[in-house]
Amino acid sequence: MARKSQTLEEASLPQVINLTHAQTQQVDAELVRVHQSLVGRVDGGEVDLQQSAALQISAQNISAQTTSIASARAESFAMQGSAAAVVRATQVDLDGRAGLILAQSATLGAGSRGGLLVANQVKTEQVRTTILLARQVEGPVETVMDTRQVLLASLVAGIAVLLGQILFRRKS
Repeated sequence: MARKSQTLEEASLPQVINLTHAQTQQVDAELVRVHQSLVGRVDGGEVDLQQSAALQISAQNISAQTTSIASARAESFAMQGSAAAVVRATQVDLDGRAGLILAQSATLGAGSRGGLLVANQVKTEQVRTTILLARQVEGPVETVMDTRQVLLASLVAGIAVLLGQILFRRKS
């Protein structure tokens, strides 16, 4: 009997939701279009945001134009003229700003900026990032720290912590 109710609930999930000039806590649908709206959480197959803000998005494909996103998780993530705090996706196409990007493959447009970019493959057009950890990079990237510098800084920090613990234990 529980199996039937789950099927009925899944069948009642909307296929398409269009939000315009709205504010809502949660949206669940196969296709979600958000325009000039505030959304807490979005779960969907395909999500398109324009001139909006969202706290958390989880979808197969996410597209954002002139939008602010706190956290996004997707197979494919594309944004233009937008900002995101955390992006986790297989494929990222970024033209904007992001704090943390975790991706298999990332393509960043000219003028894009990132805090920490971790990807297997990165293609860029004149990008700035604080820390870049990538296996393969194509295009000009201006970084504060590259992969070697991050590894060296991590090693130095690890040794400092270890020495601090050893010194602290002797005094106790």
